[in-house]
Amino acid sequence: MAQCNLWHNTEKAVEGKNNCYNSSLMTRQQKKNLWILVAIGAAYFLLLLFPNAFTSGSENPQADLHRDEIVVYPSLERMFDFGPTLSTAWGRIIIHSEYHYGYPFFFLSWLVLLPLRLIEGQEFFGQMQRNIFLLRQLTCVVPMILTAGVMTYVTTELHKTWQAVFTFVFILTTPAIVGNVTQWWHPDALMMLAVALTFLFLKLDRLRLGSYFYLAASACGMAASIKLTGFFFFLAIPIYIVIVWRRQDLQIKKALRAAVGFVLVMAAVIVFTNPFLFYEGPRNDMLAIQAYKTQELRYGYGHEENIYYQLGPQFWQWTVETSYGSVAFALMLLGVLALSALAQPKDVNRWVLLAWIIPMGIYLMWFVSPKPDHYLLPVMLPLYATVLYAFELLARFAGGPVKWVRCMAYIAGVVWAFLVLFQFVWQINTVYAWYLAYFNVG
Repeated sequence: MAQCNLWHNTEKAVEGKNNCYNSSLMTRQQKKNLWILVAIGAAYFLLLLFPNAFTSGSENPQADLHRDEIVVYPSLERMFDFGPTLSTAWGRIIIHSEYHYGYPFFFLSWLVLLPLRLIEGQEFFGQMQRNIFLLRQLTCVVPMILTAGVMTYVTTELHKTWQAVFTFVFILTTPAIVGNVTQWWHPDALMMLAVALTFLFLKLDRLRLGSYFYLAASACGMAASIKLTGFFFFLAIPIYIVIVWRRQDLQIKKALRAAVGFVLVMAAVIVFTNPFLFYEGPRNDMLAIQAYKTQELRYGYGHEENIYYQLGPQFWQWTVETSYGSVAFALMLLGVLALSALAQPKDVNRWVLLAWIIPMGIYLMWFVSPKPDHYLLPVMLPLYATVLYAFELLARFAGGPVKWVRCMAYIAGVVWAFLVLFQFVWQINTVYAWYLAYFNVG
């Protein structure tokens, strides 16, 4: 019996609103490739056990913690100090007081450690280094592996093994990504997973504005809830709805209803995943901290004049070249994504990616003063997931009738392969040196 490949052919899946669903949404090859990625992800997880558990042997439990961990961990620890009454315990669990990050980050971290707190009792509070190690692995490394896997599916659909494996490994070996899941408990991996799931659910929606569309709204709300990043879908979602409206001959009323529904679902997720918002005091504290954080992002962390805090793309060059590679390579990836979207106008996912990357990139380049590499993750990770789009684009010309065009396409393919290989080797060498440095080797 012939199977309808919903993962591959968007147009057939939505034309005439047919019902070609199958009991299995993935082909045998896709499932095989998925398990290969699971194995690679497991190996990646195991490799990062060592640097994330690394200690210098100091008796000071904070000696090997990142400064952000030292600041944030007491707020999480307070959530485990349940107190004498249920009301006190509830208040300490939901009012974490560290409002630089959203409550989902703290709640998920709390869930990771809750079994140990229940088993060990008060002894739990003397295990800071172990607790931080578990948080690094389970709330940073695992979500980042999942993010890489989701974005690999979004851009390759797991049809070809070499494409899926290379894209997945290429993402995970980006120095900025390795650095942000090594010896640092931080919400960016969870935030990136929410962003990636938004892309995934929009892809699975297949221009239907159905349940997957509202799952995308939920994931977008979660990204906004964790670190406000979800609000940068302000352009991608309207573009997606307009494309659906134009292609599906949708009534404008239904398109507007979907837009309002998306906003309402997103808002509901933000509110209900931050329960402290129902209390005036914590809500005002959060607004004050976020207002101060906005000023920090605009003007930097101090009042001194510092070239590091200058605005403009040129001042991000050191960060990009240190943690992501050549600026030219990143710009070529962006150009290829734009060209591939123009070459395949019916592939809505490429337009969604562009509509996410461009406004986020503009905001970071021209409106943010501090320049740590993790600020660029929402732009660079999705962009690096498109690393093989150039080969797909060139294949369209390589199969054409004009001989010289075919020749140029093959030459361009060889050149791009060399550039990608050069970038990949640089990534491997960089993260390998970092990895050895954690053990003072080499």
